[in-house]
Parts: sequence; structure tokens; C-alpha cells
Amino acid sequence: MGSTHRVSGQRQGGTSRVRAGKRGTVRVRRGDPAQASPGRRATIRSWMDLARCAEAMAGEPWIFRGEASTAHPLRPGAGRVSRDLGSSRKVRFTQRDERAALDRFKNDALPHLDYHPPANHDLEWLAIAQHHGMQTRLLDWTESLLIAAFLAVERSGTEGPAIIYGVKDLPVIGPTDDPFGIREVSVYRPSHVTPRIAPQWSIFTVHPRPTDDFRRSGRLHEWRIPGRANCSRIKLVLDSCGVNYASIYPDLTGLAKHIYWRYKWGMQQTKSHVS
Repeated sequence: MGSTHRVSGQRQGGTSRVRAGKRGTVRVRRGDPAQASPGRRATIRSWMDLARCAEAMAGEPWIFRGEASTAHPLRPGAGRVSRDLGSSRKVRFTQRDERAALDRFKNDALPHLDYHPPANHDLEWLAIAQHHGMQTRLLDWTESLLIAAFLAVERSGTEGPAIIYGVKDLPVIGPTDDPFGIREVSVYRPSHVTPRIAPQWSIFTVHPRPTDDFRRSGRLHEWRIPGRANCSRIKLVLDSCGVNYASIYPDLTGLAKHIYWRYKWGMQQTKSHVS
């Protein structure tokens, strides 16, 4: 396996003090994301809380993941083993089966691809497979806090509090590194092998033990967004900033979903020019 290095960033100037408002809203000052030590939790109740977090983390190598519920373990798809309906794997996880699935994908996907990664670039192959729905040891993240926030509030709090996870300073690996040989959770920045990678600012974590719950690593920050009204309002403001279904999923499906969402809530559509 190739060598790894760690991403580091310069903390912006300013105080690192964090305090709670009257309703428990986290007030973040420049230079310190809400609840700065790893594993700590904070609450976002408004767009302004989210904006303060974004300002505090500017210039640092954070990656983020938004989820509609706090109830689920943070595992890549290959390790989501359960007998429950909808689980990714019904039997015990084995790396042998995971490797076999990748080998078959590399062989059978060739007629469908415009770009064929080199045979030894397993991370590139895993990224392509992941974006087309295969469950792998990769976990999707984004370098954009706003995109993570949209994915968290996408369902407007209908599954309980939404949540944004954040982490930084993980080892970074490249396309020639062996994803089955790493010893710690690492970051992989994919090339633009699918159209959605660029607009989503996609980045992956690669997990040496896919069945482990990454929440227990002690490295994560958590920002919870409670309440359907809070989630809906943040989603509305994100749309006004151009972060919506159409921008994150730049195809006809994303466009149709965005237009339908605006129709659903009686929002004005952009007027077309009809001669």
C-alpha cells in the first residue's frame, strides 16, 4: 500500500469560546466550530446557527455527512449487516465476499463505462460502484457543510432530529492504495468518474472494518437539527442559496424532484419566456 499523509489546516483567528443561548442554541464565534472537541454535540436551530458554524470552520479541512435521523449507526453499506427489512447484507460480513463483488463489478461494468480505471485502482472502481448503488466499504461525505445540511433536512425532520457529522485530520489515501489493506479510517478524494461527484463536492471515507460504528471512534463532531419547523426553514433558505435537489443531483431526476418540491408547497416557479 502507498504511503499516507494527513490533511492539516490553519485555524482562523478569533476566540474559541462557545456558549449556549436561552433556548439551547449554540452561539459560535469565529475560529471554533460548535462544541470544538471531537465527539461533542451541539444543536442547530436556525440558518444563522448553521452560518456561524460555516464561518467558524472556514479554511479548515472538514468533511461532513448529513443524515435524516440520529437513530442509525454510521457504517458503510458493506458493513450494514442485519436481518431487518432493507438491510444491505443479511449474512455475516466477510472480506472475501466483498472482494468478489468488486471483482465481478470490474468485469461486468466495462460495456457501460466511458472511462475504465486501471485494473489496480480499486478505490476508483469502488467509487464508481458506490455511485451506482453497490454497497462498499466507502462512506459518502461532502466537503460542503451546506450540502450536508441539505441532505440532513431533506426529509424535514420527519424521522426525528436531523444530524450533521463532521470530521477532519484523517489520513488521506490515493487511487493506487489498497482499500483492503489500510489499518485506520482514511479519506479518499475521487476523480470525477461520475457526473454527481463534482456538484456534491463528494469525498469518501474508507473503512478497514466496515461493520464498526464510526460514531464510536471519538473523532466526530455532531450538530443536531431538532424539529420539523427548523428543518423546513433551513431547507428553504438553502434553496435560496442554490443548494437544492436540482443542484445536488444535476440530471432530469434531480430537476423534476426540485420542481415538484416547489409545486408541493405552492412556491413560485421560474417564469419561462414564451413568444
